[in-house]
Amino acid sequence: MSEQPHNSSSNSNSREALEKAAMQDEHMQDVHAQLMREKEEPHEGFSPVPIFLMFVFAALCFWGGVYLVEYSGNFQANAFSPHFDPNASAPKPVEISLYDRGAKVFRNQCAACHQAEGTGVPGVYPPLEGSTWVTGHPEVVSRILINGLNGKIEVKGNSYNGNMPAFGPSGLALSEKDLAGVITFIRQSWGNDASEVTEQMIADYSANYSARSTPWTAAELKEGLGPIPEAAPAE
Repeated sequence: MSEQPHNSSSNSNSREALEKAAMQDEHMQDVHAQLMREKEEPHEGFSPVPIFLMFVFAALCFWGGVYLVEYSGNFQANAFSPHFDPNASAPKPVEISLYDRGAKVFRNQCAACHQAEGTGVPGVYPPLEGSTWVTGHPEVVSRILINGLNGKIEVKGNSYNGNMPAFGPSGLALSEKDLAGVITFIRQSWGNDASEVTEQMIADYSANYSARSTPWTAAELKEGLGPIPEAAPAE
């Protein structure tokens, strides 16, 4: 009988604790509901960039472009030299001689067959040194380079039967300056002593023969030759 008041007190404390917990739980729910109402609804993708920032970025790009144009010195290697003059005209490229230009073309296009010293390969590729096909009328060797050569040809007492590719517009398409250079080179190298062939001469020959669709034969090469144009003699 003496324990009854104690049990009543415990039950009362438990109810108060439950009521307090319920009140706290309701309070937390109210706070949570308020936060959820104030929170931005989730959405996919990225937030759009503010228009102001886009204008700032565009202005920076414009300023950077103007700065580069004004102070880049045309991106020349010496732009930051203390003696650099941005208003000075750019130096003109050094123009090499036709002979030197032709030497480079020969190494890249011709030496594999005709050999570096112009000796050719016996029975396969004819020699260029000491060949009258090379040192004679400049139109002959020009015809060969522009349109190619096919069939038998006798060079320095030996017979060759092959196919020389065209290097004119219908073939490997070397420029007129490159053609003039390489012809000048082979006419003035390895003991050959012939006049140079100018770019204008090649332009004139190309105008006559660039439309030709077939290579020359040896018999055709010396037919209908025009007068030999005046050219600077070999040095």
